[in-house]
Amino acid sequence: MRCMKMKTISQEILNFHCPRWNELPDLDLYMDQLVSILEKNLIIFEELWGEKIITSMMINNYVKQKVVDPPIKKRYNREHLAYFFVVCIMKRVLSISEISDLISYLTSLHSIDYAYNLYCDELERAIKEVFATTLDPRKMKGPDKELIILRSAVLAFANKMYFQVGIKNRLQ
Repeated sequence: MRCMKMKTISQEILNFHCPRWNELPDLDLYMDQLVSILEKNLIIFEELWGEKIITSMMINNYVKQKVVDPPIKKRYNREHLAYFFVVCIMKRVLSISEISDLISYLTSLHSIDYAYNLYCDELERAIKEVFATTLDPRKMKGPDKELIILRSAVLAFANKMYFQVGIKNRLQ
């Protein structure tokens, strides 16, 4: 039963689609509309983590912390929405200031639409690399099968350290 549930969740994560720039609404949104769009698209992560992925209070805090620009006349645009997609997902592995640094770095290299689409592409590619292997038992044999959880944890640590060193070097 537990194995079946894990396989179902893994399959849902594997099928995750991060909406690209041109799929985001090109109109101004009120806070409740913004929250609704984020929740609808990120529901799999909300279910997995067992907590709200975004609330109006969180949005206000991200604006206060200057991770995201303030709304214009209480309305959020496509750029805000793209930033919030990044924040909602990355806050599980990066601090808010690291997310802000990542966004600044990417937008210093590319236009916001290109940077956001690049983020979506890389996120989906990473998910597929990790979850495709775990869903195909033929690809997991011997000790690899038993070590996959440990390997995932230590790789997460190593990747975070690599990110922290890399982003500091890029921003100096």
